[in-house]
Amino acid sequence: MTPIQRETIRDLFAKIGVGTARAQFDMVAELTGVQISSVTQLGADKANVLIHMLRGHASRAHHANTGNSWADRDEDTWIDRL
Repeated sequence: MTPIQRETIRDLFAKIGVGTARAQFDMVAELTGVQISSVTQLGADKANVLIHMLRGHASRAHHANTGNSWADRDEDTWIDRL
């Protein structure tokens, strides 16, 4: 992973309120399918995937619950990823 990717990921984790290394590693595994125990284990390609997914989480971090399950979903669907 590049230093810019590392900084971007750090900023996005801060924006969504995931501060501990354990919580961040768990989220990396959930979003990328890669289990890591050190940031050096995340390659540039998976870092790009993680950045994309974290940006989606960050953009929804401060939205109010509308009661609409489609609008309030926690993760992107295949159509969001197009």
